[in-house]
Amino acid sequence: MALRSCTWSCLAGVGIMAFISLLVLANAAHAGEAYCDACKGETGWSGTAKLDEIGNVSASTEVMPGLSTAQKNRVGIWKQPLSGFSGVAATDASNSSMENASQNNTADVPVKKTHVSHMPVEDNASIVRSDRANAMLAPLDATDASAIYLDISEEATEHIPGSVAIPYTEFLNGTEVRSVSEIDEILGNAGISGNDSLVIYGECMPCGGGPAPADFVYWILRSLGHENVKVLDGMVGDWASSGNPTSDETAVLPARTYTSKINSNFTADYDYVMSGKSQIVDARSIQEFGNSSIPGAINIPYESVISDNRLKDESRLERVFSILNRDQPVVVYTNTGLKASVVWFALTMLGYDARLYSYENYLVNQEILRQNGSINITE
Repeated sequence: MALRSCTWSCLAGVGIMAFISLLVLANAAHAGEAYCDACKGETGWSGTAKLDEIGNVSASTEVMPGLSTAQKNRVGIWKQPLSGFSGVAATDASNSSMENASQNNTADVPVKKTHVSHMPVEDNASIVRSDRANAMLAPLDATDASAIYLDISEEATEHIPGSVAIPYTEFLNGTEVRSVSEIDEILGNAGISGNDSLVIYGECMPCGGGPAPADFVYWILRSLGHENVKVLDGMVGDWASSGNPTSDETAVLPARTYTSKINSNFTADYDYVMSGKSQIVDARSIQEFGNSSIPGAINIPYESVISDNRLKDESRLERVFSILNRDQPVVVYTNTGLKASVVWFALTMLGYDARLYSYENYLVNQEILRQNGSINITE
């Protein structure tokens, strides 16, 4: 326990392994649970159990009152808005249902919690990017001939031509991120140097896709000190839909030397979180937030910043983050940090001073304090 705490708080002294490794330690606490499960949902909520509850006519309380079984499944199981159901105001009904579910989960939690409700999925054709956004996102309608395209997918069969493939799991050793020297070697052996222009794209294929793994690798590279790096503004399917060619092969480049220059400005440690200097954003699901969270945290689920596997445009993101104070730093966390990286990316793109954290590290430090008799944990 003490070692886990030290690896996060001793960031400057021991390098990138210290500030990245704890973002994946939550999986280690689940007896070897596959790391990819982090992008499946990072939640202990059981869809099967909820279906049983919905279908139990003798249940003491109605689940999500006023909704049909199909509507309950849409909201509770698939986390989707109710648009398309006859006679239902999608946003209001979905928000009301989700709030009812949240109330059921938070009955024993005394701390008042703030939740930003999900918004309906908008047409991606309406997404507009500013110059500020384009500094972090590579467009789908043009290839950057000067950049190396880095596909971080696992088990992908379709790639942007000329891409270098390093599945994001290669940056991991079991459930922990590899050391600085190991990551340097991986990147160098793939033909990447610290001065190269990079465009990251890809997804967790078995998990059903999404931008979290690419954003997480972007965060790793920025933390390594890599400046000239972007994330593709969509998936390879979006790339192909824009009229661009794809390939079933990837490139093999001559090996080079990659040298990290650690930048700790993108990571929060326990002391920083507890200092009161920052706003705390819990990017997990409503269910997880309702069960337990860092006191004072605001729930902005990571799904609320994406639309069909792409980041929403800035006008919509501004509305999502309207509850936050732009002039105050923000710490965003999920259990391991992987999904939090999507919210961190969006906040950074909008100009917030944002840092990434993991709930696992918070729990570890709380347990250490409890064992030392410094606090009395009632959660």
